Amino acid sequence: MRWLRPLLAYVAAAIVTTWPLVLHPRALLGAPTGPGDPYLNLWILGWGMQATLSNPASIFNGAVFNANIFHPATGTLAYSDHLLLQGLLLAPLYAITHDVVLCYNVLLLASLVASALAMHLFVRSIICTESGAYLAGLAWGFGSYHFAHLIHLQLQSLYFLPLTFLFLHRVIAGRRARDVVLLGVVAALQAVSSVYYGIIGGLALAVGGIALAVGVGRWRSAAVLRRFSYAAALASVLVLPVAIVYGRVAQREGFGRNLYEAERGAAYASSYLQAPPGNVLYGRTGLLRQHDTPAEALPAEAQGAEAGPPHTGPERELFTGFVLIALATAGVWLGWRGDARPTVMTMVVVAALGFALSLGPGGVRPVYAALHRFVFGFAAIRAPARFSVLVMFGLCVLAAIGIREVTSPRMPSTEKHRGLRVLRGRFVFVVFVAAALEWLHVPPTLVATPSLHTDVGQWLALEPGPGAVALLPLGLDIDSTPAMVQSLEHRRPIVNGYSGQRPAFYGPMVEAINTFPSGDALTALHDSRVRFVVTPRPIARAEPPVVERARFADATIYELQWTPALETRLAATAAIAPPAPGQIPFRVGELARYKVDWGGAGVNLSAGDISIGVEAPAYRLVVKAATAPWVAQFYQAQDVFATQADGNLFPLVHERDQQEGSRHVTRAFVFDDRAHVVRTGLTITDAQAQGAVVLPMAPGARDAIAALFYVRTLPLTIGGRARFPINEAGRNLVVELVVDGVERINVQGRDVEAIRVTPTIERRADDRQPLASTIWLSNDARRVPLVLDVDAGFGHVRVELVRYDAGR
Repeated sequence: MRWLRPLLAYVAAAIVTTWPLVLHPRALLGAPTGPGDPYLNLWILGWGMQATLSNPASIFNGAVFNANIFHPATGTLAYSDHLLLQGLLLAPLYAITHDVVLCYNVLLLASLVASALAMHLFVRSIICTESGAYLAGLAWGFGSYHFAHLIHLQLQSLYFLPLTFLFLHRVIAGRRARDVVLLGVVAALQAVSSVYYGIIGGLALAVGGIALAVGVGRWRSAAVLRRFSYAAALASVLVLPVAIVYGRVAQREGFGRNLYEAERGAAYASSYLQAPPGNVLYGRTGLLRQHDTPAEALPAEAQGAEAGPPHTGPERELFTGFVLIALATAGVWLGWRGDARPTVMTMVVVAALGFALSLGPGGVRPVYAALHRFVFGFAAIRAPARFSVLVMFGLCVLAAIGIREVTSPRMPSTEKHRGLRVLRGRFVFVVFVAAALEWLHVPPTLVATPSLHTDVGQWLALEPGPGAVALLPLGLDIDSTPAMVQSLEHRRPIVNGYSGQRPAFYGPMVEAINTFPSGDALTALHDSRVRFVVTPRPIARAEPPVVERARFADATIYELQWTPALETRLAATAAIAPPAPGQIPFRVGELARYKVDWGGAGVNLSAGDISIGVEAPAYRLVVKAATAPWVAQFYQAQDVFATQADGNLFPLVHERDQQEGSRHVTRAFVFDDRAHVVRTGLTITDAQAQGAVVLPMAPGARDAIAALFYVRTLPLTIGGRARFPINEAGRNLVVELVVDGVERINVQGRDVEAIRVTPTIERRADDRQPLASTIWLSNDARRVPLVLDVDAGFGHVRVELVRYDAGR
């Protein structure tokens, strides 16, 4: 009975705040939108449950992480939170119902209830107040954070953080080995349940543990330090298998967020006064809602300019409630003078940590930058605003202390004080009603469930033999998620994908395959070992190797049936014949150094340095770039790009070594002009291996570095034009070069005569704002690049020669 009442109360709260989900758990999805993160998490949950039931060993040997999206990439489940722990618990329900939507909704409701119960247990055990436990449980389980992030199922797992602090208190207060073990286990479960909460909770435990030890006067205790060490070691051992997978994938793909990207996902201080749209009192009425100005409504000169992060959206709807804040303030004031001082100190420190880090690099930059650089996994954080859960956590506990102190029965049980007790009881009732009104959220809408059984999915599931699938058109964003959900029916690898990260090859592959059935598309499909292509409409004419296999009202399935003869004919005919290179105007040892200036918002600042050189063996073309100190506050880079080219300046191998803050990426591209493909991997050996990702390359294409030196060999007559293909990291582009004329320009205070050249880059798909650039080359035999001007949405960049050495 002791736990039945809070359980029933929180179940009722979950039903009300997700209404009418409980009435239609199979027909509705517990999210306000479908395609995007809800579909992503639906696929993640389904993939894990299917793996648990069909191949349990894959959970323990790591094979489950080789999920079926972004074919032929591996480890793709680690591109986002994996939900394997949650899927393991729900696998029995899935085995009975085979309904991933039902399991998704059960997990959502259970997460809300479990979060509230965990906080209830913590407050009841540590603060010793039943009314405070209900208050904190409701706030923690059903506050704005949950409903602002209703599309993020993985962020609903807030049930472990209160338990970690419960065992933290017990470890400091007592000597039981059981509590040390439980602290380590629960901290590990927290990290396994969500990568974000592993980092956020780990920092909170470290800082909160120190604050609590100081508060109780045991910060010098060797015994306490040993217990912390044992718990941390146990948690590390339990998390290590998952951490290794994520670490390897991050290193292989170069995943990570720089400080600029992190700032885009940070909160504002004003975000704590913004409520989600589903908040009945403040959101639906617009009292605590802010709206960003649409780009088209801005002045013309401001459109396209780099703006700060938006003021609205899930990451910036962090309203905690005025009642909670008032009670937390009372808790700090009254609890500090009583026996709750250590807990008050701990919660104030944890809440302050959460608030500072939620502001991202724009908050306490030195602290954030240090954590970003030195704490494992911290660089993966895209949305620092999620540290706001620590603010909410601290406020919940402090509010529980506040209501305990305000309503503490410190008078004898006499008739004289009965009226005062009644008033206090009424005060608690009023507080709960007011708080409940502030926290009441009802989703504005819940979307219908996606189709889990389709004609295409059933056909692919029944077709014998393995084979990957490309469902066209391939998307770069949330438009890939319906195909991911559909893949749960047939379980075949699919080229489509959407996640927190994506592999480097995906963009160029999308551009190529979306031209199906062109030669580039067939090359990419062949080399990626894709067997089936699904199109929304039949193609005009299917010729071998493209064979139609099935046609439905909304899709047509084609199979690629290759023969040796067809593979021999696969090589595409060159659409553009690049001009032959002229006499080589440079030699080994040449080195040009440049300064990079950035202009924007009325300022002009030094942004970094670049060097371009020619090394042995001829010709090894090397570009090195380093950011200026002020830029490094946002984006720190020490990058080296090297291309080994032949005598005609065709690339053989291109290597990249990019050190960008805590993110270190190495990658190699091997060019095969005879086969018209480029192969990519972490090293040259990887790129040459059988499992390398192979992308089509236009005949005669050069990479960007080789192309720069190639341009210097061309005649460059005034008014002349040249068109040639380039392949940049697997992406096929065409450059048209126009020679505008000869003019005098100022370079480092000297007027020199230069050839003005304007390059234009043509892409298959215009997926970004084109750059307007101009290059000036020296008007002599060497054709040395003197100045590069680039105008883009983020400002004006000028690269200017500062030193030149012709070499031996």
